[in-house]
Parts: sequence; C-alpha cells; structure tokens
Amino acid sequence: PVSLEKRHAAYSAMLEHLTLLDKHWDNLLERGLSEERIQSNEYRSMPETEQGRRLLAALLRSCGFDLLGVPGFRTYYGDWTLAGPNGLIIPVRNKEGLIQGLKIRLDDADDDPNRKYRWLSSRDLTNGTRSYSWVHVTGDTTSKRAYLTEGPLKGDVASFLAHDALFVCIGGVNSLNGLTDTLKDLGVTEVVEAMDMDQNTKPEVRNAILTMRKEVQRIKRWKYTKYTWDPAYKGVDDYLLSRVATM
Repeated sequence: PVSLEKRHAAYSAMLEHLTLLDKHWDNLLERGLSEERIQSNEYRSMPETEQGRRLLAALLRSCGFDLLGVPGFRTYYGDWTLAGPNGLIIPVRNKEGLIQGLKIRLDDADDDPNRKYRWLSSRDLTNGTRSYSWVHVTGDTTSKRAYLTEGPLKGDVASFLAHDALFVCIGGVNSLNGLTDTLKDLGVTEVVEAMDMDQNTKPEVRNAILTMRKEVQRIKRWKYTKYTWDPAYKGVDDYLLSRVATM
C-alpha cells in the first residue's frame, strides 16, 4: 500500500465527497454519540450505486490523487472505482489522528454477526490493494491510562460516553499486530482490558483474549487491570450507555 500520509490524504478527500445516510446517522445517535461527535469523527456511508462509486474515483483522480495502492480502489474495464459492500464507513486512526484504513459496518450483516464489520479492501481485484488490520486510537491521547477493546466504532462510542477516555481498539480478537507498539507510542502507564463479555460463554473468544493479555503483560512497566461489568451488556459501549441512561 501507499504511505500512511498518502492514504490519509486520499481517504480524507474521499470522505469530504461522501454523505451519511439517515439510517446510519440514526444508528450512531442510538449508540449514544452526539451530533457534534458524529460529525467530527467523519463517519460516512458507502456510495450505493456503481455509478456513484465511479464518480467518486473520477473526482479523486481529478483532484490529483493516484488511487493505485489505496485499499478499496480498483479498476474495472479500465475505469477506477471503489470496491466493498454497502454500509457505514468508520475511519480508523492512529494517535496523530491520521486515517490508516476504513472499516465498514455492513448493511446486510444481520444474518451473520461475525461478519458485521469488514475492512475496506480491494485485495485480489485488478489494480487493487489489500488492507491491514490497523489499531484504532480514540480519545485523550495524553492520558496515562488506556482502555483496550475490540472494534473502532465500539471504542469511539465508549470513549465519548466516558468523557474522552483513551481507547485503543484492535480490529478483532486475533488481530494483535501493532498493539504493543501503539501502547508504547502513547506512553501509557496503565492498560485496562475492556473486552466483550461474550468471553464468558465463548471459549475461542476467551482464548484469543488470553493471548492478547499475555502479549501486553509482557511489558512489565504497564499496570494491567481488567474492567468488568454486568454481563447483561455485551460490550463496554452498551454498558456505558446504560449508565448514562440511568443517570
């Protein structure tokens, strides 16, 4: 793929040309985000027609962006276009706020909860580029305490509901690449595990979390604790939202 700076520039320009559909806007509000936060986090909706996707690619190229090497873009019969399923686009950022990659919450993933989210990628397509599983950083990056969870949208929501607490979010329980490096770069002294409560009922999730825990605990300078809550709420975002609702 192209450099992070080029990826960030191309994706930022792409988001400027896109809008957020009402159904996605409403879903984000239901999760507990404010209108201001929805706007500042730059969520967007994937263009739903092939015509819209080609137009987007043409606009970006007319602005001087080379789309070769940018995950998600590909050529189709010689024309550049955007690949990927319809859904909500979630920017995945590093501690400087640069967009490393984009994750899509699929519109039609209700049948299979394990495939609700997918990286924007054009792997194995003509002139396409694969995406990596990036670690997302959200909240107050000067904080010495980082909460660890899975999924960029969950981290965005939880951080907002917890007054900009620092959240470091892996792409999936088995995607640990770059996790300890990200925590080192942030200069934190305390790591709080805030992974989903389905670890209590799913051995494969529990095993993946144990592997992650061991990797982070290898760095002795970090105090490591585990945040637990009422298992009626699967994720830390759901739990925090329930607390806000009762206040």
